[in-house]
Amino acid sequence: MIGHLQIQFLPLIPDAALIGLTACAVAATGYALIRRSPGVWSRGLALAALLLALGHPVLLEENRAPLKDTALIVVDDSASMKLNDRAAQAAQALQSLTQKAEALGDLNIETIHVTGRAETDLFRAIAQKQAELPRDRLAGTILITDGQIHDIPATFAPNTPLHLLLAGRPDEKDRRLTIVQAPPYGVVGKDVTVTLRLDDEPKPLGENVNVTLHRDDGTTATLTLPVGTDVQFNLPVTRPGPNLLAFTTEALPGELTAANNSAAITVNGIRDRLRVLLVSGAPHAGERAWRNLLKSDPSVDLVHFTILRSPDKIDAIPNSELALIAFPVQELFEAKLKSFDLVIFDRFHHSSMIPAAYLENVARYVEEGGALLVADSTADDVTDHLSSSPLARVLPVESTHTILTGAFIPRVTEMGAKHPVTAPFHATTPGHWLRQTSGTPRAGAITLMSGLRDQPLLVLSRIGEGRAAQFMSDQFWLWARHYDGGGPEAELLRRASHWLMKEPELDETALTARMENTDTGEQIIVTERNLQDRQRPLAVTDPDGRATEATLTPGDQPGLLHATIPAPTTGLYRLRDGDREALAMTGANGAPEFGAMRATDEKLAALVKASGGGIVALADRPDGPDLRRTSATAAQSGWGWIGLKRSGAYSVTGSKERPLIPAWALLPLLLAATLIAWRLEGRK
Repeated sequence: MIGHLQIQFLPLIPDAALIGLTACAVAATGYALIRRSPGVWSRGLALAALLLALGHPVLLEENRAPLKDTALIVVDDSASMKLNDRAAQAAQALQSLTQKAEALGDLNIETIHVTGRAETDLFRAIAQKQAELPRDRLAGTILITDGQIHDIPATFAPNTPLHLLLAGRPDEKDRRLTIVQAPPYGVVGKDVTVTLRLDDEPKPLGENVNVTLHRDDGTTATLTLPVGTDVQFNLPVTRPGPNLLAFTTEALPGELTAANNSAAITVNGIRDRLRVLLVSGAPHAGERAWRNLLKSDPSVDLVHFTILRSPDKIDAIPNSELALIAFPVQELFEAKLKSFDLVIFDRFHHSSMIPAAYLENVARYVEEGGALLVADSTADDVTDHLSSSPLARVLPVESTHTILTGAFIPRVTEMGAKHPVTAPFHATTPGHWLRQTSGTPRAGAITLMSGLRDQPLLVLSRIGEGRAAQFMSDQFWLWARHYDGGGPEAELLRRASHWLMKEPELDETALTARMENTDTGEQIIVTERNLQDRQRPLAVTDPDGRATEATLTPGDQPGLLHATIPAPTTGLYRLRDGDREALAMTGANGAPEFGAMRATDEKLAALVKASGGGIVALADRPDGPDLRRTSATAAQSGWGWIGLKRSGAYSVTGSKERPLIPAWALLPLLLAATLIAWRLEGRK
């Protein structure tokens, strides 16, 4: 408790009146002095005594209790502070500072810990905390960090020192791989330009470095990258949908961390234009449904031929009078066959229209990676069929040429409920169809839908590098006409066509991985499509090359297996199930936190200097600097110490007041001065 005396005036009249009287008294006394009037000093003394009595000065005695100032200590707990012994340095410095502050006795310590996975935003946390504290009692702010902060302001608003305690080592080395520029989309079959940069710190340790490119289709490539230079690479987009491109490089000897030696991008592959060849038999109601479906997509280039007249037809009409376009068999099925992404035979049974050699070309086209969709004819007069041609070896079904009639609802099979093509429809009840062709699925084919007498209705198969699908009915147009309520004909045909063209989201054997942040850290969610619904082992290789094993187990949705894998190490994880591989890049790719990782005071130096604060390397002083209380005008840092400003704030616990000059003492003074002035003027 401290006693404090001060003089205060408690005027007996309003302040304005007292000021006016004082002005008049000063003016009158000044005028008298100019005139050299006798008794001017006595009259002035009398006026002063009168004004002093009206001002009523009192002596105020206060009991003051000093208030403690607050020092704010901000500890960086971001991902970069987990490197080497930075966290241990920070913990030791914090403990030492707390003890030193408590020894001073006039300080409160407020400590905040700031975490960050993608960015380190210390100053946002400081601003939030300072808003809760009295600004006039803030002694200073101490940062314990490696200097890799990503929200540094231009100025530090509080009029208090900002000090930096730098965690880390001066001899740290780091290599950083950065994707400078990359497009989000690319055309399948064409190249995209990706710009990479490799930096070695504190100085380049080599001229050229090998960078390995990993694709999520299991292929790899080696790129050569000069150090410290932006280099462009043209990389092909190999498939539609997401294409993960992950780049990794070898670590430097004794490198601080390999977390930023990897970088990844996802390029979404899009098809420029889908070229579809549709060959229809005799005109029928479903032909328009095919055209409407394919022409409704602006990205589809449709080439459509309808067979109206077979070449072996004998009639008396001269060729000059036939208004028909000759079917360009050689051009379509030899010269330009491989330019089509999908070939569709709709109700086509005139195999005599296409010589066997050309149908052999179509079979090889499928085996070498092409896509074939066949919709069987249910006409009663079918006497010839593609299953009797060289194309038979790539058809999913061996037809019996028997037409089954009767109303039936196309049903999704048990296997179809797991397959991505038909899984969305397994709980729907569409309208009836009336006819279908019977047949037997070939070995390896998958029956997704069935119809009359449980005969296969939609069957898919993989043939060599390509794919084939077969509808055993041509009556899906009934759904398009909303017969008996209709059905999902457009979506079903779209999904079947996209499966044939190898769209990744419809692959029934796809293995995918994605990264997920949780309260306990990062983890990888692995999903595999598996029509057998049996748990399977999964080989996991972490960024450091360590191999472990996880288990894929069935989930709630049929045909999907799941596994959750903790990912404590930042970098590229490789996940393999047999010949299928998925990649997952953990750590916020391209995030500032995983960019520059070396400890540095360069980012904060200007701000610290402007506030008068100091910078101390914890590698040199593990216990941190000494603490001193300083005045607002004194230096705030020096060799081995940092200052915390003393505000001088206090609270008043009690007060007493008494008149500075009692009234009984002023009255005689006033009378004496008046009498003297009267006496002097009377002599005049």
